[in-house]
Amino acid sequence: MSNSTDLRLVGKHLYFGNLPTDERQYLSGNFVGLALRPTHDREIRHDAREPLPVGDSSVLKAQSQDVFEHLPYETLPEILSDVFRVLVPGGVFRLSLPDYNSPFLLKRCVFDECGNILGDLRMGASVRFEKGKRSRIVEFKGGGNAHLWFPTFALVRSAVDRSRIRESSQIVFRQGFTSRDAFKCDPIPDEEMYVKRALPHDRRANGAPVSLVFDFFK
Repeated sequence: MSNSTDLRLVGKHLYFGNLPTDERQYLSGNFVGLALRPTHDREIRHDAREPLPVGDSSVLKAQSQDVFEHLPYETLPEILSDVFRVLVPGGVFRLSLPDYNSPFLLKRCVFDECGNILGDLRMGASVRFEKGKRSRIVEFKGGGNAHLWFPTFALVRSAVDRSRIRESSQIVFRQGFTSRDAFKCDPIPDEEMYVKRALPHDRRANGAPVSLVFDFFK
């Protein structure tokens, strides 16, 4: 992977996706958004599937908040490996994703006969029956807005185990369901890397988590 550095990122923390101007990460002044379609001068154009435009061991903090579910699942291990590459020793990457073991999110989904999720109808999926057949066709809206896979604790851990980020000195699972019946809900430290859709801020599920939150310490 490339080690070339975009000078706009020197000394900055990385934030995958657009960085809203009312988010704490923007207000801190320390983060730069890595966005497909930048909207202000604190964002640069970057496709998360491409190598990060910074050198090895050069980033103290990085965060991805509700981004990677919009990318094909098979790209996740390589993305995580590149995040590990750029972190300084002791640096931290905070990953949060919608949790599809959450009953709150499951009620928006359609399933196959085996109980597997076909799509989230609220996040860009549509399902139709093929005329004259009993099979279903699942389609996803383009433009990067649809959820292309449906994160669970097991799926994330599988991707981690196939990436270099598994070499982290510490991996801390903060919040989320470990199965359809059990969840963890620990406090999330470091308010500079605020997670909007996590407890105690997000109460949509009556005290249960709706996001998976992991911290990876290099």
